[in-house]
Amino acid sequence: MSRSMESHSEGGLDRIVHDHFFAGAAAGVFVDVGAARPDYLSMSAIYRTLGWRIIAIEPNPIFCQAYREAGHEVLEYACADRDEDNVNFEIVDSHGAAYEEGAVTFESFSALTVKDSYESSLSTGKLDLRSITVNMRKLDTLLAEHAPELERLEIVSIDVEGWELEVLRGFSLERYRPSVLIIENVLDEAAYHQALGARGYKRWTHVPPNDVYVPA
Repeated sequence: MSRSMESHSEGGLDRIVHDHFFAGAAAGVFVDVGAARPDYLSMSAIYRTLGWRIIAIEPNPIFCQAYREAGHEVLEYACADRDEDNVNFEIVDSHGAAYEEGAVTFESFSALTVKDSYESSLSTGKLDLRSITVNMRKLDTLLAEHAPELERLEIVSIDVEGWELEVLRGFSLERYRPSVLIIENVLDEAAYHQALGARGYKRWTHVPPNDVYVPA
C-alpha cells in the first residue's frame, strides 16, 4: 500500500469505500461535514492525496486553523437544517485520550448541543465542556455559495455527533445525488435508515460508527 492510501478513518472505511466504488476514478468531489482534523480520524484525507476536491466543513476554530496551516481550504461553519448566525456550539475536550493509534482532542461529542442520547457516555469520561459561538448553515447554502458550479457529488460524509439527520434535512439529495453517503450513526438508530430510505438511499454496509448508503 502506498503511503497516500493509508487509512485515516475508523475501521478503514475510507479505503473500503475507495476500493469498492472509486478504484478507477481519477478524481472526484468529497464533501466532509464535521471534518475535524485534516489528518487524524479523517474520512477525506486519502482522497485529498489522490487529487480529489475536498470541501471540508468544520465549526471548531482549532481544527479550522489546522486546515489553514496545512494549506487546505475549510469552511468554518456548523451544519444543520437552517441558516443562523451566533448559535451555541459545545466543545468537549477529551484531553488527548488514546484512540485508533492516536489521541482524541475535540472529535468526540462536540456538537451544536450534546444530545441526550450521548449524555451517558459524556458523563463517564474525564471530559470538559465549554461553549463557543459559531455560524450555522444548511449544506445547500454552503454549496450554493462556495461551489455553485457543482451539479453532482461523489461522496458526502456527515459526522456531527447525533445531528446527522438535521444536516440531511438541509441538503438536497435529489439535486446532487451523491454516489456514496457516509453517515455517522453511533447508536445504529433505525431513524437514519428510514430517513434515507424515504429519499431513495439504501444502507450498503455499517462499519462502526458509520453507515454507508448508496442510491437504491
